[in-house]
Amino acid sequence: MAGVVLAVVVATLRGPASTASGASGPGAREASVRADIEVTLDPATRELSAGGDWRLPAGRAWHVSLDARYEIERLALDGRPVDPPPSPASGPWQWTLPAAPRERRVEIAWRGRLDPLEASLDHRDVLAFAAPVAAPRGSFLPGASLWHPVFEGGPLDYRMRIDMPAGQRAIVPGTLESESTAGSRSEQSYALERAEPMIDLMAGPYEESRRRYAGAGGRSILLRTLYYPEIAERAAGDLDAVERYLRLYESWIGSYPYESFSIVASPTPTGFGMPSLTYIGVDVLRLPFIRDTSLGHEVLHNWWGHGVRPDYARGNWSEGLTTFMADYAYRERSGDAAAQELRLSWLRDFASLGGAEDQPLAAFRARTHGAEQIVGYDKSAMVFLMLRDAIGRAAFDRAVQSFWREHRGGTASWDDLRDAFERASGRHLAAYFEQWLTRRGAPDPRLAAASATRDGALWSVAITLAQSAPAWRVRVPVVLGLADGSEATRWLDLAAEHARFEVTAEQQPLRVWLDPGARVFRRLAPGEAPPILRQSMLDPATVTVLAGAGTESESLARRLVEQPLRLLGADRAPPDGPLLVIGRDAEVRSYLASRGLPARPVELRVEPDRATAWAWTATRRGGSTLTVVAARDAAALAALERPLPHYGRQSWLVFEGPRAIARGVWPSQPQELALAPPSR
Repeated sequence: MAGVVLAVVVATLRGPASTASGASGPGAREASVRADIEVTLDPATRELSAGGDWRLPAGRAWHVSLDARYEIERLALDGRPVDPPPSPASGPWQWTLPAAPRERRVEIAWRGRLDPLEASLDHRDVLAFAAPVAAPRGSFLPGASLWHPVFEGGPLDYRMRIDMPAGQRAIVPGTLESESTAGSRSEQSYALERAEPMIDLMAGPYEESRRRYAGAGGRSILLRTLYYPEIAERAAGDLDAVERYLRLYESWIGSYPYESFSIVASPTPTGFGMPSLTYIGVDVLRLPFIRDTSLGHEVLHNWWGHGVRPDYARGNWSEGLTTFMADYAYRERSGDAAAQELRLSWLRDFASLGGAEDQPLAAFRARTHGAEQIVGYDKSAMVFLMLRDAIGRAAFDRAVQSFWREHRGGTASWDDLRDAFERASGRHLAAYFEQWLTRRGAPDPRLAAASATRDGALWSVAITLAQSAPAWRVRVPVVLGLADGSEATRWLDLAAEHARFEVTAEQQPLRVWLDPGARVFRRLAPGEAPPILRQSMLDPATVTVLAGAGTESESLARRLVEQPLRLLGADRAPPDGPLLVIGRDAEVRSYLASRGLPARPVELRVEPDRATAWAWTATRRGGSTLTVVAARDAAALAALERPLPHYGRQSWLVFEGPRAIARGVWPSQPQELALAPPSR
């Protein structure tokens, strides 16, 4: 899910953001801005009017921003009216209050009209869409849209009262202090200390379910759902899941840092985490796996991302640590096979990245497209997995607990994390973090040679590993297949382009595999990385051919490909490199045959009476990827626009309308060498 995407937008433009949300602690040193804000919002007319009082700590200048769509009705400094700054020619209102030796008070009243709700946004549009929208169905005012004055550079203690028509409920991050309905109006009041400087506001015609959770130390935490009537029956089960996640992470990390947690339904396919709440699309909430996966991810962000906020200027560690302790942890609890499947999918995704999208992990700030997720979520999670494999689970858990105690309520960097892991493990880890954070790419260890000889009661196995230059320092597992059917794992420290290792075994070894469990972040060898749809979606070198149903084919291609579309006429020979072919089935089959390209695989010949569309990948001569999307007619192509981009990790799919009725990933083959029996 998106996590804390919106909170990063202005920070990346203007420099480091404020300290983290949550209760104060050792990591929170800076004095807070204090704000008291009143908001009146009419979703039907999209009119917003608001006013607030900000108290600014002494001793520093303050930069103020407000979107230019709003009219500033009143501006006062220390009780005296002042003229607003000149209307901006472009961009937001911006001005600077110089440093003063005493606290300053700023009063601002503003009003304006919000954008209409655009319910047709897909999940990628939502990540990049930061305009404030309002409608009776739902309103979302992201703080990054500057819908309220933002005083950048310091933490924020705020109290906000939101007045809306009766039947509408509003929520912002923080503790619900009061709510009331009088006549045709309703009001909710919230408060939060040491928040981010930008406040996200959500509202809609919600039905509320609530309960109390007995947290660590006997604290009573309010749990709520704000759902549309059509999904209200989900509330009890979703709150049960939230309780399970709170118990898990309080026992694993430390006490929950807020007074409440709410799940709020969105009319668009959002997936945002904010302090004390998550904002999730109504259709996303209906997905069967959300309760057991993404919901826990968003709960955990209240520790990593909000309870301790990343020092974004130095990289965002929170998405990787959250992915490791949520998404991956749930797979581990399901069993070794499920965890290995996720690890292998991460490596397959990485294999789909082009060179331009493969950025160092330290450069990751937030996800706005799939390539950033592969680096900032998946690669980062595997960095934590490899670290736990190296130092052990007990030391890893001690480190995250001490990291939480020391930085709760503050901002922390990758260096702070490294310090916690060094102290917990008693090991120097600077070289490990330096390599995995600052180098782009990944190592590509290979089995170059292996042999076995009898050595008394034991067997001695010589293994040569190789990798491309410049060499990485990487700890690689090799697995010996023994004559009695068992296996033995040996970890080898590879630090050169070629290295020879000797290991022993009690039984005769017959085969050797390199990292068959996908526990090392690395570039897969060709046989280990069967093609998947995501390769065409992400690679900027992908060339697209439209074979029939031109309008629908091009529309689907633009939804599927995350790079600028490179179109090629069906009458021209395709160049070497990744190729995407989209169109009606008859024209697609004709095009593939005329160009000597692989036809539809037999695995896709399922449910022939129901199937309306097929998507599959294959490897072209020379090793590049062919991706094909074929449909019975134009309507069947149009039906793929929403679902198909979500299936990037698949190698093939069969659709009936918008529903996938069969799918799969081509099998991979780990690197393997047979060990010849010793000569007599």
